[in-house]
Amino acid sequence: MSVWRLGWRVSQHEPRSFWSGYLLFVLFFTFPVLSGWLLGRGFTALSTGNNPQVYWIAGALVLCEVARMSTIHLGALMWTRAWVHMQSLLRANLLTAQVASGGPEAGQPVGSAGEAITHFRDDVEDVTMFIDGFVDISAGVVFTVLAGLVLGSVDSRAALVLLIPLIAVAMATRTLDSRIKRYRAADRIASEAVGGMLGDVMAAATTIKVNNAIDPTIAHMKKLVDARRHTAVRDRVLDESVWAFSQGAADVGLGLVLLTTASAMASGAFSVGELAIFTAYLGWLSFLPRMVGRMLARRKQVSVAFDRMRVLVADADVSNTVSSRDLPIGIRQTRTRPLPQRPERIPLDVLEVRGLSAKYSAGSGVHDISFRVRRGSFTVLTGPIGAGKSTLLRALLGLAQHASVTGDVAWNGQVLADRAAFLIPPNAAFLPQVPQLISDSVADNIALGIVDDEQLSLALELAAVRSDIDEMPDGVNTLIGPRGLRLSGGQRQRVATARALVHSPELVVLDDLSSALDIETELQLWSNLAAAGITVLAVSHRAIAFDRADQVLHLDAGRLA
Repeated sequence: MSVWRLGWRVSQHEPRSFWSGYLLFVLFFTFPVLSGWLLGRGFTALSTGNNPQVYWIAGALVLCEVARMSTIHLGALMWTRAWVHMQSLLRANLLTAQVASGGPEAGQPVGSAGEAITHFRDDVEDVTMFIDGFVDISAGVVFTVLAGLVLGSVDSRAALVLLIPLIAVAMATRTLDSRIKRYRAADRIASEAVGGMLGDVMAAATTIKVNNAIDPTIAHMKKLVDARRHTAVRDRVLDESVWAFSQGAADVGLGLVLLTTASAMASGAFSVGELAIFTAYLGWLSFLPRMVGRMLARRKQVSVAFDRMRVLVADADVSNTVSSRDLPIGIRQTRTRPLPQRPERIPLDVLEVRGLSAKYSAGSGVHDISFRVRRGSFTVLTGPIGAGKSTLLRALLGLAQHASVTGDVAWNGQVLADRAAFLIPPNAAFLPQVPQLISDSVADNIALGIVDDEQLSLALELAAVRSDIDEMPDGVNTLIGPRGLRLSGGQRQRVATARALVHSPELVVLDDLSSALDIETELQLWSNLAAAGITVLAVSHRAIAFDRADQVLHLDAGRLA
C-alpha cells in the first residue's frame, strides 16, 4: 500500500473524531478569508462615509473572530481525541504482533528495548504527524483557493502568482527524496542503539558495579550517543532546511504578489478597500507553501516508519499495522479484563516430528530431526553446548522466527499448519531456558490472565514451589520485584514452571529446567509431572532425568546421534 492509503486507514479508525476535528480546523483557517473580505468592505464604507454600514461590518468582524476562536478550541479537543485513537491503534497492532503466538497477526520480536521504544514512540509519532499535516494542507488549500478567488476578482495576475512558490517547493523536496529517507532511517537505528544500551545498563547495574566496568560502559555509551547526535543533527538540519526553503519560497511569492500589484497601488487603481483585502491576506498566503514543503518531507519520513513497522509485524504489505481494532478508549467506557482466546483442547495421543530442520544464515541449526512422543511419556533431549537443543524446541513450537524451517510436526497424525498458533495452552506450554517474570505478584506472574484458585493451587503443587510461596508474607499476592528480583534463582524457575502448568497442558516443553534446581527439588518436580500424567519433552543433562525418561534423544552438531 502507498503511505497515503495507509495514513487514510489509520485516520478512519475513529472517523467521527477525525472528521469533526478536520472540519473544525479547516473552518478555523477559512475564517480569515471572510475577515479579510469584511475588512475590505469596511474600509470601502469608511472611505465613502457610510457610517451605519461600518458599524454593521465591525459587529460582523467581532462575531467572526469569536466564532474563529471557538472553532479552534473545539477543534483542538476533537483532534486530540482523534490523535489518541490513531496512536493507540498503531501501538495496539504492534503490541499484538509481539504477543501473538502464530496466526496472521504474529510478527517478529523486537531486538532490544531501544528498538521497541523507537517503533512504539517515534515511528507512531511520524505517522500521526503525517496525518496531522494532511489537515494543515487541506486547510491551506481551502484558504488559498478562496483567497485566490477574492484576489482574482481584484487582480487576476496576483492570483496566478500564488502558484509559483508551490511549484518551487514541490520541485525542491522532490530532489531531496532519497536523502530525507536515508537520514531518517539512520537516525532511528542510532536511537535504537542508545535506547537498547540504556535498558541493558539498567538491567545489569549490579553486574557492572561488581565487575568495576563503569568506565568502559560509559565509554561505550558515549560512542553510541555521539553517533546518535550525528544522525539526529543531520536529520534535523535537513528537516529544518526544507521548512526554511518553504518559508523562503512563500516570502518570495508574497514579494511577487506585491510587485504584480505595485503599479495598480501606485496609480491609485486600488481602492482603500481592495488594498485592505490584500494586506489582510498577505500574511496567510505563506501558510500553504510552508505546509506543502513540510508535508512532502513527512511523506518520506513516514514511509521509513511504515517500512520499519512492516518488519515488526512480519507483513509484506504492512496491513496488520493499520488493521481496525476495538480500543478501550472513552471517558464513559468501563472495561474488564477480556478472557483469553485459546484454541480448543485436543487430547494428545502422539506427537510426531518428521524431518524437522531449522537453519540460520550463519549455517548453524538442526538438520533432519525425527522422533515420536507418546501421551504421558517423559522424553529427555540432551547434548553438548551449541548442539542446537533450544533451536530444535523453538522450531518444533513454531517460534524460530529468524531461521529457515522445514519439515513437519504432527499432532495425533494431523500435520500442524501453524504450530505457533496451535501449540499454546491448553494444548502445549513452553518454558524457555531463561524465563522472564514481570514486576507483579506471584499469582499474576503465574496466571497472566484469569485463572481460578484451584488452577493456581494445582500449578504451585506441580511446580514444587507451594511451600516457598506459603512462607512469604503475602502468599501468592507477594510482589516479586522487577524480573523476580526478590526470588532466588530456583524459585524464579519454579514460578515460571507453574505458569507453564497452570492450564494443565497436554504437552509441556521445558528448556533446561534443572539448571537452577537442586537434585531433590528436580526429583520432586519430575515425580509431580509423572503423577499428573502430563506429557513432557525436556532438555536436561542430569542422570536423574535420564533414569526417569522413557526415551533420551542425544543431539550433537544439530543431528540426532
